[in-house]
Amino acid sequence: MSAVQLVGVHPGAELRRRTRLFAALAEAFPGVQFEGREAGETAGIDALVEFGGDEEARSAASAGLRALAALAPEGEPGGAKVVDLAAGTSLDRRLHGQALPDRHLDGFAAVASREGGESEILAQVGGAPAWIREGKLDIVAAAANELDADEPLRDRLGSRRSLALLPLVELLRELTAESAWRPPPLRATFLLDDPNLHWPSYGFLSLPRLADHAGEHGYHLALAMVPLDARVSDPRAVRLLRERDEISLSVHGNDHFGGELGRAAEQDEALALAAQALRRISKFERRTGAPVSRVMVPPHEECSEAMATALAQTGFAAITMTRPFPWLSAPPLHWLTSAGDGALTGWAPADVTPSGLPVLLRHPLADPHFSPAELALRAYLDQPLILYGHHDDLADGLDVLADRSAAVNGLGPVRWGSLEALAAGNVSWRLEGDLLRLRPYSRRVSMEVPPGTRRVVVEPPWSADNETVEAPNDTVPAGEPFEIDGAGTLNLSLRRPDAVVPEGVSPPPQRPWALARRLAGETRDRIAPVRRRLLPG
Repeated sequence: MSAVQLVGVHPGAELRRRTRLFAALAEAFPGVQFEGREAGETAGIDALVEFGGDEEARSAASAGLRALAALAPEGEPGGAKVVDLAAGTSLDRRLHGQALPDRHLDGFAAVASREGGESEILAQVGGAPAWIREGKLDIVAAAANELDADEPLRDRLGSRRSLALLPLVELLRELTAESAWRPPPLRATFLLDDPNLHWPSYGFLSLPRLADHAGEHGYHLALAMVPLDARVSDPRAVRLLRERDEISLSVHGNDHFGGELGRAAEQDEALALAAQALRRISKFERRTGAPVSRVMVPPHEECSEAMATALAQTGFAAITMTRPFPWLSAPPLHWLTSAGDGALTGWAPADVTPSGLPVLLRHPLADPHFSPAELALRAYLDQPLILYGHHDDLADGLDVLADRSAAVNGLGPVRWGSLEALAAGNVSWRLEGDLLRLRPYSRRVSMEVPPGTRRVVVEPPWSADNETVEAPNDTVPAGEPFEIDGAGTLNLSLRRPDAVVPEGVSPPPQRPWALARRLAGETRDRIAPVRRRLLPG
């Protein structure tokens, strides 16, 4: 492995004013250390970041060091300006041509290059240069402020703020490129909650038409099916699922009885729900031959901490929701990083609950304020792109799917697939000699083994004490290497020491109204197109 990359921060007082920001960056980039430096003090550093000017950064760049000059502090929140990132530049491909809104650019002043020097414009605001590159020197108009006490780093690279942090992240990625973990590939899916296979259509959905449209526009559609609905299936719908790979199934709660997964406060209650859901899904798979992804989609975005543990115990690969800590509005204390309380929440390919259940973030499909910039930034952070909605989001046709798929496909080569495929590919890796190190953000992993690999070690980004790795020909403790035969597809799963077999768990108490309530909801959905025709507007 490469030596630590030492980044000087000038003046040194600026580093001390941003202790939480730089601690978060050091944790996000483990091969980097920051050290305050004064004028002319460049000995031993690999790069220099200057705040409030560019003279020291220019001098460092002239000496062959990578350097960044951040000129003026970010402004207070105000009206949004748009940061237009240039296409065809040396920036990350996923950022090319993106328009990033930024509400912290009041008082913005254009960046000027030195007369006679050659510069590459990486970003503009209102047509004026905001970020330029002159050889080894980057100059950006905005300098990142300190993180607030409870502010995650991700908020500085989002749909309301990005210019000040992005050049710094790009610099750190460049410095650590040789030693960094290889990220997961760009991958995506559309997800619709509630549909089942009782008929080849569901509300405004026609499965044959969707499959054809997906093939035409190059996307995949996952249907989150309620396990209670899995008892009945139409042969035509099942045949389409088996014969076409554009549509897949995942698990949507158990009975869809309100926010049922959020109400399960006791571990036994949560286990009973998770196990029954899996038994119902397994029975459906045996009867139909149609696979169902072991990724949970909680109804009404509700999931208790006990439920997250039960899902990990029963073998789910991950969960997908709109927020990284399902049961809280702020990061729990046991998710603290060395940078502070939740500073890296939402930054990795997935957040992980204390029970070792990865949380894949999803984003509304038909959001009226839909921002391609948010998709680009999620892709830039190596997160899977999961755009979700309901059947009535397609009431006006499939144009929204064509539009969103074009936005995703414009980010670069995309692997569209089921939620299971997205989760299984959510793994970072590094090859050291013949040893392949895997950092999974899923409890199930599937990846092509790089040539030259003879041994593998799985190092989960959560506390995996006493967890085991179920490999094709071996079971080993997590963190211990095991041998493999060579190249090919490697399929692994992680097993908790308190893992349970769903068949051995007693069912939850019967809820007499659960079936009636679900049938009422399905009936409402199925007659929605008729109501729309009879009662327009």
